[in-house]
Amino acid sequence: MDIQEVGTELVITADADDRKHLAELAAEDDEQGCGPFGTDAMMIDQLGDLLANSEFDWVNPSETGDLTDAPMLGIREEDGSVIKRWAFMDYQVRCVMEDLLDKGECIFVSGG
Repeated sequence: MDIQEVGTELVITADADDRKHLAELAAEDDEQGCGPFGTDAMMIDQLGDLLANSEFDWVNPSETGDLTDAPMLGIREEDGSVIKRWAFMDYQVRCVMEDLLDKGECIFVSGG
């Protein structure tokens, strides 16, 4: 997977191998019934390596004064304060994992 800032958006892309892996995870859910594929825990686990090698970090909306449950990524100062942030605002109808599997990308938008 790759993560890139494009204008006011933060775009995470999944290549063919990533999408194949995600399809296998989703298929496991189908076999077992209601599984973890669309959960925040799965998203955090699957994006862990990508974020560990970048300047981006998970942000709690309370850190930025946002009133949302959307997954948020941001860039922090050395003191830990958030200087830039993006949120996956389609979280109420889709999940990050589904977008990565179905579209090969998910888009987080900047709040300013």
